[in-house]
Amino acid sequence: MTITAVQQVRDLPLQFRGVFTQVIEYEATWDPASVNSNSAQHETVAVIGAQMGDFVMASIDVDIQGLDLVAHVTSADVVTVGLHNPAAGAVDLGSCNLHIILLRPQHLVG
Repeated sequence: MTITAVQQVRDLPLQFRGVFTQVIEYEATWDPASVNSNSAQHETVAVIGAQMGDFVMASIDVDIQGLDLVAHVTSADVVTVGLHNPAAGAVDLGSCNLHIILLRPQHLVG
């Protein structure tokens, strides 16, 4: 399944001014495919403004049922989101809202 309807929600105030120069929140709709036992599923999503070296935090609004949720910038304007299933048995989360926070470190600014 694909991640759809990605939109920038807001440019957040800087809580860690000495470390991050920009904090941006994004939201999207995601209906990940079932993740089999001891496997992973990854999807890329266009996140305009993402740069290599940015920190990425991701969350979803459903119980992840023991899965591991990861996210990282894989190229300019692209974030990869993944679900890893370390347990026995497949897990299907169904449709959810994906929240991505992009944090730009001070050292990446011009």
